[in-house]
Amino acid sequence: MFKRLHLYMLKKFVGPLVLTFFLSVFFLLMQFLWKYIDELVGRGLELSVILELLFYASLTLVTMALPLAILLASLMTFGNLGEKYELFAMKSGGISLIRIMYPLIIVTFLISIGAFFFTNNILPYTNLKMRSLLFSISQKRPEVNLQPGIFADAIEGFSIRIEDKDKEQNLSNILIYDHRGKSGNRNVAIAESGSIKVTENKNHMIFNLENGTSYEELNKPIDRRQYHHNYPHQRIAFKQQIIYLQLDGLGLDRNNEDLFKSGFEMLNINQLDIARDSLHRKLRHRRVDIANNIMLYNLYKGRQNPYPPERDYHELGIVPEIIIKMDSLKNLNTSVYGLIEKEETIPKLDFDSIFSSLSLNQKTKILDFALNYGRSTNTYVDMTGDEVEISLKWIARHEIEWHRKFTISIACLILFFIGAPLGAIIRKGGFGTPVVVSVFVFLMYYVITITLEKTARELAISATWGMWAAVVIMFPLGIYLTRKAMNDSLRLSNEQYKRFINRFRLKSKVKKQE
Repeated sequence: MFKRLHLYMLKKFVGPLVLTFFLSVFFLLMQFLWKYIDELVGRGLELSVILELLFYASLTLVTMALPLAILLASLMTFGNLGEKYELFAMKSGGISLIRIMYPLIIVTFLISIGAFFFTNNILPYTNLKMRSLLFSISQKRPEVNLQPGIFADAIEGFSIRIEDKDKEQNLSNILIYDHRGKSGNRNVAIAESGSIKVTENKNHMIFNLENGTSYEELNKPIDRRQYHHNYPHQRIAFKQQIIYLQLDGLGLDRNNEDLFKSGFEMLNINQLDIARDSLHRKLRHRRVDIANNIMLYNLYKGRQNPYPPERDYHELGIVPEIIIKMDSLKNLNTSVYGLIEKEETIPKLDFDSIFSSLSLNQKTKILDFALNYGRSTNTYVDMTGDEVEISLKWIARHEIEWHRKFTISIACLILFFIGAPLGAIIRKGGFGTPVVVSVFVFLMYYVITITLEKTARELAISATWGMWAAVVIMFPLGIYLTRKAMNDSLRLSNEQYKRFINRFRLKSKVKKQE
């Protein structure tokens, strides 16, 4: 009996799951195309390149489409069972809701494990391929696409305008400016008609011009005062003229994956651990360097001796006895800082009494020195503080990506335990109410995830809390709905929907009358 029930539930669940998954990927892919449409249009891309990009983009969207598909499929499955009273019949036969959900829980658990392996092993490779391909497309110069009435500047050194063009690439009223000499419009070719052809390797474009004239100014005035003089030019009429234009940079360079291999989106868990440890180690060393620079450079101008040399004291009219003691310690193999910390070795200076004994001019010099040191230190701290913050944000991005490998899998399980009992509660199947409810629940999960992830990127909260907060928030909701559906203590029927809508309409009428 249970085997038949399990097979029946699997048939009910797998169909909607596959359908909603591909629909989710499709809609998300349309969003991707809308985002990158400007990068793709006018590039002269082959169909195979576009299909390859869409394939990689579809794989990168799996992590978002899969949780949504599980939520929607589970809600539709149990909504259909509740709407047709099949769920009621199963419960009347003594089968609990958890028992009914059992085969689907196993399937969802296996999908979650597969999602983890996908995000850890396949997704980094897919991200690398897609980012590399997008970069190659962005660096590819647009294919020369001559439009009537518009100057085309895609070919370096030339500006081309045509009046009309047919399907066979026959052109009429052609105007070509040659700017290769960077001397303005001094070389112009005009033709009544012509044709255009790109070589097979797409390295050259061949213009076959007919019945035209070429103009060229032979001299260029150097002095502005010479512009009022007349200068010779060359005018050549032709029946046919062939122009070869070089099309550098129109090919698609696919050898740029090394630029993206170290990106956090292209790493698996082990690689992220190594990269994160390396970044932490570099940051620790950098902080030590910053602290040493502040102590040795900004405050003491890079001197190993923390006391100014004797000549500076002579300028200020002070020669403390401590200078003699410090000079006598230079030949020792002992750290100066260790000796400074020992009060019995080096006596402290009474700076207040020394400062009060100085003249006004000497006090002004000392204050100017201190003010300059303080300003330079403040500038250095601000500059290095931004550097440290950037490093911390980069580390946070690696930590966020590390946690993402796990949160996607856990989200699939939690959204199933929200969708299945919610479908049993609302008892509505199809693509109507389940779609509305599932989209609302998923948007709530997505908004929480994106908001806290961005907050973690800005270092306002930890990466752990930023990535797991949505899971922690949605988990109690799944437990609550499952318990309510098991006890049949929360049901929403058509009569309750109508009652709620009528009550809302009644309140609206009362407010209008008031």
